[in-house]
Order: sequence, then C-alpha cells, then structure tokens
Amino acid sequence: MALANDLVLDDVSGDDVTYRLINQDATGARRIDLATTLQSPGMFTIKHSLTGKGVQAVDRHLVQISRTIQTSSGPVAAVFNFTMAIPRAAEVTPTVVKDAVANLVDFLADGQITSLATTANLEALMRGES
Repeated sequence: MALANDLVLDDVSGDDVTYRLINQDATGARRIDLATTLQSPGMFTIKHSLTGKGVQAVDRHLVQISRTIQTSSGPVAAVFNFTMAIPRAAEVTPTVVKDAVANLVDFLADGQITSLATTANLEALMRGES
C-alpha cells in the first residue's frame, strides 16, 4: 500500500500545500510542492529501512521536507527531518509511538495540540507506506 499520490498539508497560515508524487520505489517516495519550481523545489521525501535482525531488528522511517532557495550566492537548501527508529519488540506498541509523536507535535505547536485528530498517516508510515 501507499499514501495518496498527492499529499495536501497545511502551512503555518493554514493554507494548503500540495506535494505530488514524482517517484517511488521499495524504500520510499519523493513528492514535489506543486507551487515551487524545479530550480527552487520544495520536496517531501519518505524513506524506510530495517537494521538488525531478530530481537535487535529496528524499523527506521524518515520523513523529510526540504526547500531550495535561490540566493545571490547560489542555491541553498533548508532540510527538516523527522526520524522514527522503532524496535520490533512487542513492548514498543503503536500507542507508545503515537504518544511520542503527539508529544513532539505538541512541543512544535507550543502546546496547542490537545490530541492528534487522526493517526492514519502515522500508522501508514509505521507500516512502511510511502
């Protein structure tokens, strides 16, 4: 399974930003902000990997947003990463993961998030969807 080809996310003003799928493989997917150009793209990338084996297995999920900005000195990129490293131990439940993500989102939103209205994308990410 995979996330939708177009991901529509809110910016800080609440305006929609549409990221369209441009490529996908077994390790993840890349999307581009439709309001940006190829010379100054806004990119949304998801990558998945597995390290270790047996009881030491850890699923890693990376969500990355990058913005390339043209400056007088040439292009520069601002990169924002969110990485989850989730051991496959039964004690690390989906609730443990969701609570940690909710804490992080609440921190970034200055304590204005009381609950995650839905966790469908988070659950898809934990299943390795891109």
